[in-house]
Amino acid sequence: MLLLLLLLLLLLLLLLLLLLLLLLLLLLLLRLLLLRRLLLLLLLLLRLLLLLLLLLLLLLLLLLLLLLLLLLRLLLHHHHHHHHHHHHYHHHHHHHHQFYHPPQPPPLILPCLLGLLLLLLPLLLRLLLLLLLLLLLLLLLLLLLLLRLLLLLLLLLRLLLLLLLLLLLLLLLRLLLLLLLLLLLLLLLLLLLLLLLLLYYYYYYYTTTTTTTTTTTTTTTTTTTVHSDKKRIHTMAATTTYSPYRGVCMFYYYYYIRNYKRLEKRIRIVTA
Repeated sequence: MLLLLLLLLLLLLLLLLLLLLLLLLLLLLLRLLLLRRLLLLLLLLLRLLLLLLLLLLLLLLLLLLLLLLLLLRLLLHHHHHHHHHHHHYHHHHHHHHQFYHPPQPPPLILPCLLGLLLLLLPLLLRLLLLLLLLLLLLLLLLLLLLLRLLLLLLLLLRLLLLLLLLLLLLLLLRLLLLLLLLLLLLLLLLLLLLLLLLLYYYYYYYTTTTTTTTTTTTTTTTTTTVHSDKKRIHTMAATTTYSPYRGVCMFYYYYYIRNYKRLEKRIRIVTA
């Protein structure tokens, strides 16, 4: 029975060891997965940074475009206004400064400028249109980038969740590993106790059998002298209660009939 228990315990120990190995492997795998996920996270973050930089660049470009448009508008407006004003001024002060200044040449520059402006007007309009188109394109790009950013953020969130789950799993595995180790230790202790018990049991059993064999050998020599009382002694031995040392008792019973007084002392010594 004890041996069977010992075998069962050994089997359990082996199973636990196997489980421990499996858990360790799983832990390693999880760690690798975690590393991969972390790398992915890093990559995503870098991409996010890149996108943000692109967005910044686009915004700067947009600002530049808007400034250009504003400049163009101002230029057009200014030219027109300036021309008108100058003409008026000249007209107004022509008679007043006749004596102080030599007569001014007719303003040829202004009609020239006007002509140039009229020539440049379609070109300027085209430029304006082009700039507007560019603005639209940039806005579209900005929208696309924003969408991309959103997607990236979602992906990042998913990754973070996965990482959290993995970490949780890792912690649980570690806990399990610790519990398993504790169980293993307990089992080992139990095994040791069982072995000690077994050893003690066998030792005890062995010592008791040797004593009984020695006593039986001594009894055979005395049986020859007491043949007539054999039956009576056997019945006595059967009816009375005595210690596990049956052989010893039998031996003393045989002697008891032969010399009562001397054996009384011996029995007292043995029982003591």
